[in-house]
Amino acid sequence: MESLKMTLILRTTKNMMDSLYEKFKAGYKNGYFVKVGEKAHNMFIGKDEEGRFCFEFRGSFTPVKLIGSKPLAVNQYKDKDTSYILRFSLEQDELLGCFAAFGEDLISAVQDITDENLIYHILSDRFQAWKKLFKSDRSRLTEPEIMGLIGELLFLIEKAIPKWGESIALDSWMGPEKTHKDFSCDNEWFEIKTINSGKETVHISSIEQLDSDMPGCLYVYSFEKMSPSYDGLVINKLIRNILDSLGTHQKDIFLNKLAYFGFDFSPEYDNLVFRKVDENCYLADSDFPRLKRNLLPLAISKCQYDIILTEIESFKTPL
Repeated sequence: MESLKMTLILRTTKNMMDSLYEKFKAGYKNGYFVKVGEKAHNMFIGKDEEGRFCFEFRGSFTPVKLIGSKPLAVNQYKDKDTSYILRFSLEQDELLGCFAAFGEDLISAVQDITDENLIYHILSDRFQAWKKLFKSDRSRLTEPEIMGLIGELLFLIEKAIPKWGESIALDSWMGPEKTHKDFSCDNEWFEIKTINSGKETVHISSIEQLDSDMPGCLYVYSFEKMSPSYDGLVINKLIRNILDSLGTHQKDIFLNKLAYFGFDFSPEYDNLVFRKVDENCYLADSDFPRLKRNLLPLAISKCQYDIILTEIESFKTPL
């Protein structure tokens, strides 16, 4: 059963990023902009004279030096009187999903602020936090990688955050750092695995994943792949909802973690839809069947192995 927190996240009203993405996709003539956001802030989206998708803020502020990246350009212009324009331009259309999520984060970050100079500095800070996700040479995540990331995200919002709170849970998330357990806090650790429904084994890709002198947990999610029209787990939607629920500082940490994974809100990911069929937690104690570094010959450097799930039924434990 979905946790209450997860249910609330997935039942939020229509996500503003979706509407922002749809507005971008609706099409604009070069040089045409429309106002966005519910507040009275002068924020606009559209296309510049070169045909690039843009997000801009117009107001009275004192500019500071900002350096863009190849896919995400930033420019600041002097407008009439004392006003300026802060403009972010997307140089690669295939990253529009990421750009729309970036724009939504900008809008939500300043929705209750009226001081235009403060708004400008917050937008500048949000830009710095998002830059790492805009990489022109990044390859797309594979389907198994998407499944694995969804599993870790579900554990983060359904288990880790309720257990430790946002800050500690995010700090404990070591999934992008492949040499660590997926989640580790004090004397507790959790290794998260995601498998296709009906699969009888779970793959352990390194000795270190389950090797520890302290008892830990192997947490296994079972997913079924569904059609794109099914209302299920979609990585882009899940991440946008998590971002919407986090505080500003926690968002920055979360974005950095996603950057390590190589995630970029590719619209291709919207075609990968999953249904969570089952989840189980196994206590990895001294009796649990696993490989340990100190019990292997010194000549063995790397090792992968599969665990038969029916053979570890006796290790099942509630979280």
